[in-house]
Amino acid sequence: MELEEGIKRIKGVVEVEIQGFFTERFINLCRINNIKIWNIKNVVNGIVRFSIAIKDFKKIKPISKKTKCKVKIISKKGVYFKLFKYRKRSLAFILILLFLILSTLSTTFIWNIEVVGNMYIPTENIYSALKDSGLYVGRNKIGLKTKKVINEMRVELTDIAWMGIEIDGTHAKVKVVEKTKLPESAVNENTIGDIVSDKSGVIEKIVVENGTAILEAGDYVEEGRILIEGKIYSKFLEPKDVSAKGIVTVKRQYEYKKEYPYTVMEKEYNKKAKYSIGFTLNDKENYINYLDKSLKYDIIKNSKEISIFNNKLSLTLYRFNIYNEKSITRSDEEIEELAKNEAQEYIEKTVLPDLRSPKITNKELIIDSKDEDKICVRMVYDIVEEIGYFKERV
Repeated sequence: MELEEGIKRIKGVVEVEIQGFFTERFINLCRINNIKIWNIKNVVNGIVRFSIAIKDFKKIKPISKKTKCKVKIISKKGVYFKLFKYRKRSLAFILILLFLILSTLSTTFIWNIEVVGNMYIPTENIYSALKDSGLYVGRNKIGLKTKKVINEMRVELTDIAWMGIEIDGTHAKVKVVEKTKLPESAVNENTIGDIVSDKSGVIEKIVVENGTAILEAGDYVEEGRILIEGKIYSKFLEPKDVSAKGIVTVKRQYEYKKEYPYTVMEKEYNKKAKYSIGFTLNDKENYINYLDKSLKYDIIKNSKEISIFNNKLSLTLYRFNIYNEKSITRSDEEIEELAKNEAQEYIEKTVLPDLRSPKITNKELIIDSKDEDKICVRMVYDIVEEIGYFKERV
């Protein structure tokens, strides 16, 4: 109701004064004819003031004749009257309206692409592959499927181990994790060196291309220890120094631990939402506030920023989702399921992108502690990953 009245005030509201012997009948006839009036005030006997929407003002003329009441306009408020006042400058308003429409439409396009995380893959190659995969400057965000782009990119550029795309307004940020590449000295057959462990863990597999394996599957290796020595041994010849090559994988454990209270407050959203408009000038936010302070809202903003005389102006559409808070009590099974989902998301987004050729071989949920108020859950993951780097022998 408050939002409805607010919209009326924006469109145009007239404050009216009626004078006569039948003012009460006048008001009753307005209600009978579904003419909405509000802020009704009895000034003195026979004189009444009220507010009415501009679209309903003409409807009261027959009623004034029937009740023989004189109608007088006290004040006019709203966008309608402002536009009417400057009606001779209609071309300027049309241009402003077109500018706002074009500015709004432009936010549905991607105007900037930023690539981060690449070390040896040329940025130009990534931009070219992105364009072939459907992501380029000027691309409309509607219908853009980032997962499809990522899959095509990983086929096009095989040196990419992981890739993520974040869309923020008109800006696309492309994050790249490259596959570990041995230094150029390791590729040179004449460079003598070893493959050294950069992590600790239980060795799962060693595949030697050149050199001699120091350890075998099932051994525990610490960080900094030689995995494949740059030597070839023979019973009949002296050991030969070579450039060690090979693949070594280890099994390591990663954990996700969190405390979960049994009782939590959950938001229950009302299907109806309220809307408002506003602007932010130099970080000072202003918007039309017709909200009921007794209710709780989640605010969603859709903004378009422009620069006027070195001042940043942001035009914003606000959506207020109304909700009530209710207390819910979760069971052990519900918490365990929640912990599994959160742990999986953490592993996929935070841990796996930093590993080389990772593979989850086992996962286990462990209850560390439990009391009346909360439960502490730990998810343990066994992950097989590739380790080792080439270290030139001095």
